[in-house]
Amino acid sequence: MPTQGASITVAGGLDLVSSSHALFRTPGAATKLQNFESSTTGGYRRINGYTKFGEGSATIPSGVSTELIEGLVPYANGVIVCQGDDIYWGTDGINWTQINKDTYKVQTGTVSVTASSAVVTGSGTAFTTEFAVNDRIQINSINYRVLSITNNTELTLDYSVVSSASGEDVYKSGMSSADLSSATVEPRTNQTNCQFVNYESEGIYGTLYITDGNNKIAEFQITVSAGNNVFHFETLERSSPVNPKRCTIYAERLIVAGQSISDSTVAYSERLEPYNFTGSSAGTIDTGDVIVGIKVFRNTLVIFCKNSIFELTSLDSTPILKSVTKNIGCVDGNTIQEIGGDLVFLAPDGLRTVAGTARIGDVEIGSISRKILPLINDLLTNIANYTISSMVIRERSQYRLFYYQSGLPSSGQKGIIGTFKFDANGVPAFEWSQTQGMEIKKCSSALNPSNTEVQFGANESGYIYTLDSGNNFDGSNINARFQTPDMDYGDNGLRKSLYAVKANLEPEGTNCNVKLRIRYDFESTDVPQPGEFSIGCLSSAAVFATSLSSTNAGKFGTSTFGATTLPSKRILVTGSGFSNSFRFYTNDTDASYSVNGMFVSFIAGGRR
Repeated sequence: MPTQGASITVAGGLDLVSSSHALFRTPGAATKLQNFESSTTGGYRRINGYTKFGEGSATIPSGVSTELIEGLVPYANGVIVCQGDDIYWGTDGINWTQINKDTYKVQTGTVSVTASSAVVTGSGTAFTTEFAVNDRIQINSINYRVLSITNNTELTLDYSVVSSASGEDVYKSGMSSADLSSATVEPRTNQTNCQFVNYESEGIYGTLYITDGNNKIAEFQITVSAGNNVFHFETLERSSPVNPKRCTIYAERLIVAGQSISDSTVAYSERLEPYNFTGSSAGTIDTGDVIVGIKVFRNTLVIFCKNSIFELTSLDSTPILKSVTKNIGCVDGNTIQEIGGDLVFLAPDGLRTVAGTARIGDVEIGSISRKILPLINDLLTNIANYTISSMVIRERSQYRLFYYQSGLPSSGQKGIIGTFKFDANGVPAFEWSQTQGMEIKKCSSALNPSNTEVQFGANESGYIYTLDSGNNFDGSNINARFQTPDMDYGDNGLRKSLYAVKANLEPEGTNCNVKLRIRYDFESTDVPQPGEFSIGCLSSAAVFATSLSSTNAGKFGTSTFGATTLPSKRILVTGSGFSNSFRFYTNDTDASYSVNGMFVSFIAGGRR
């Protein structure tokens, strides 16, 4: 009988809810998509791995592996790590600087202050050479900012002192890394689930604020003087919220929420003074519901509560608190991320978005995880057992959510990947896949000062990891599998004898371990099922230079010659049935690859 063929384009992502009959119409979707990601350019790509930050020379920030990491964030060409009761900063994963130290150093002379006045009078001081406007200054154990400097013996603080004092030493914040080693520690006792926000308008790296639900707000900044890093650390006073859990920057203010004395209240600082919660334009707003997360969305502050969602605007005049919904809340604030112009969060019925509408100032709540509802239901049912973290990979329009279970082996740790893209009809949607074996308890991503995206993660080993890096999970294999739905090629009553599959595979290096498995008639035990088929070695192609200055272009030893840019591997196969599925899989540490599609050749047989 004459041969027939069918071309399958891979697209759609993981679909765990559509019926087998409905999936006949979407053969490029996936019923299994483990450790693959839906690519924005098409197809499914095996994900990258993760490696220790510092590689073979990596060290634990605190030096104690049993001290848990409670948060991390990229900052100043490195990463900030909250571990145990302390905070560390490092740029190479090998050398770490403990930064939760008293960074104030005594300056020349003594000073006098008068209650209810902001003027400081010095004796033997050198204000014009030792201080500058906006410097952090400490007098009588209270921290201020320098508002103005009149001369060497007179300056003005940013707010009035409470009590008069004379003959007091005057201190200025700022220490070198060498000074920090002997400075007094300011412990962050029982810090947990640390949150970070960068007030980017201050200095070359901005000022980082840290909240954890148990300690006062921490303020940290690295400035640069004569090419050397200068470290500043302190905890906020001035009637600041005592122990907020959440923080963000909105309307040029520091916004915090989740204090133990009022877990339904949002507090906001003075405009342009994130360290000051006592000024006339600072204040608080009570939502009446337990706040679990806060995030800026366009020109509003979205407040995610346990059972409701609000928008806060107009902090420069009369604050307006508007209800978005009183029927849907957020399960975990660590799931909230901005991607594709929307906010993604985990609600009691799945992953949802806060999205803008055509009407100015209006938003809507959308559902985006229906196709992976079994995964979401399992997560929600057992959420008390998990530590949740999430991040975005901007260059791939990707949302990643990890749910880590303490005591579970790495092979059992799970996550979800959502790629935001447009379908063939131009409709925006998320395509989903899942991770298995990525042991990630905390994660964070950001653009560094060079505008390069960096991602870091941590688990309970004590080490920091560079995410989306390498071809293994910290030395372990990446077990990846993509399985199609059963497909009937348009006629479920006709038996087909498959004899060849021409798979379009795009390697990113050499991989000789890709296997193909075919199962007929929904893996029926009444039908003979063939063994696995080896696809052979995949090698990325050499790309020749378009100019003589192209680095490594066409250079021997850096590329594989004789390979095609979009190779198609023809595999001779066996077996027959009325429908069949395909599975591509690897379990190795070889280079990543993408499955873009396939052409299936078969001979039509009898009709049932």
